[in-house]
Amino acid sequence: MTDFSRYIIATDLDGTFFGPGGVRVERNMEAVERFKAGGGLFTYATGRLHLNIRNVIGDSAALVNAPAVMCNGAYLYDFAAQRAREEEWMDPADVREILDFSQRRFPDVPYRVSTATELRIREASGFLAQDIKDFDPDAVRVAPVETWPVNDWYKIVYRELPERLSAVRAALMEHFGERLGLTSSGTNILEVQNPGCNKAKGLEKLRRFCGGDRILIACGDFENDIEMLQAADIAVCPENAMPGVKKIADHILCHCKEGLIADVIHRLEKGEWET
Repeated sequence: MTDFSRYIIATDLDGTFFGPGGVRVERNMEAVERFKAGGGLFTYATGRLHLNIRNVIGDSAALVNAPAVMCNGAYLYDFAAQRAREEEWMDPADVREILDFSQRRFPDVPYRVSTATELRIREASGFLAQDIKDFDPDAVRVAPVETWPVNDWYKIVYRELPERLSAVRAALMEHFGERLGLTSSGTNILEVQNPGCNKAKGLEKLRRFCGGDRILIACGDFENDIEMLQAADIAVCPENAMPGVKKIADHILCHCKEGLIADVIHRLEKGEWET
């Protein structure tokens, strides 16, 4: 058996660990079990919350053996201990201003708010109706914006068609400038968090938790993975990654549907990535 004890693998989910449409790739699953058996630490780095991950990935405690980077780095979630670690919330003053700004400038653009205990939406329509299907009903609050707490936000996510999101993004950048961090994890998704809150910061938290002497391999395919790939010791993307990701990746491997993580582990087994 190969000794993987020098490595941590942190992977994005959609378009990276999963195949198209969120399909589980068995070749990845088999390789991950070999990797963990050889002493490697495996986890994922996602924009999702721990509240909606079960219906997507199944039993995370059985899959990962290190805390997962959640909500684009806003916190780690330790599935073994069933608790969040190193959380980072948005400033309540910024939250109030964002809500007021959104209501005035883009009252028809749907958005959802991610918190430690629930997802908040104004109404279950459009893209949001699909989003909430991954959550348990008691983890979703459908209520007027005026009733929402403002001191526990990880992020706000706008859900619209790409051209409309471009207008929202431009307006937010003009109004808030560097007070907010904006990124995208899909063509119909605009995510807003604290500046500097991203998956790279999540990797910093992961290194602290696991110890800083392991080689960290990050895998991703989209805009919200870029900082993480730049911060990793080895940056990997699938063939289906967006062009900007491919430019910064150390290695471009197979399409996600063919088992990207299995490809990574196979190269470690062959000793191709000694560092």
